Amino acid sequence: MMNWQDIIKYSSVQLRKLDDKGMPCGFGSGCLFDFKGQRFLLTVFHVTEKSSKWCAQIQFNEKVQQVEVLFLNKFSFIGDFAEDKKTIKDVEFSFHPVRPDSKFYFHNRNWEGKTIELRERPILTVDDIGEPSRDTYYGFSGDIQPTSIPHLNAFETTLHIYHGLKYDRFENDMHYFKMPEDHPGHEWFKGCSGAPIIGEDGKVVSLVSGGCIKKNEIYGNNLQKCIRTLDYFID
Repeated sequence: MMNWQDIIKYSSVQLRKLDDKGMPCGFGSGCLFDFKGQRFLLTVFHVTEKSSKWCAQIQFNEKVQQVEVLFLNKFSFIGDFAEDKKTIKDVEFSFHPVRPDSKFYFHNRNWEGKTIELRERPILTVDDIGEPSRDTYYGFSGDIQPTSIPHLNAFETTLHIYHGLKYDRFENDMHYFKMPEDHPGHEWFKGCSGAPIIGEDGKVVSLVSGGCIKKNEIYGNNLQKCIRTLDYFID
């Protein structure tokens, strides 16, 4: 049984947008979710939008010295009525069906290419989804600060794990969390969008959508509502 900090560390699947040369040019996060006999990759709409140039990182294959990825089609997304009840807006949620036996791995390698840690990423279920509480600490993780290494046809990222968020409020169909210290700047979280926000109780309450430096906040989507929409999609 994983503790909450391990769930935060391992649950965030890394998404990569590829350019015309097949090199990463965009970064995001997501998570695996089993629902009604199917497996889905969940993220937020602003990461993938309506592009089909995304892939999910599986693990590094040491035999061929390349990263194994799952190439993805366009993510499905949903709409909802805007505040005026007359126009439709894109909901901050996207999902992509994957094979029911799909597995992804947390694969940490050092600068010499040696494996430090290899662990299968957990797969979330409805029982893991909850509502945020002001009495619980929350956290998330994701790869940030990508650095291209052209002569090796490779890139390097830094794993960022952030703990200590406290739930503040629900506003405009989004959950808002206060940070325990001053917001360090958006560059410290680029790549974390779509990562599950997980509490000390192990419950996933939202997916990272953005933040505000001035208000010292991280905000995420209304995940429970999105899961209900996914239920309609399957039916």
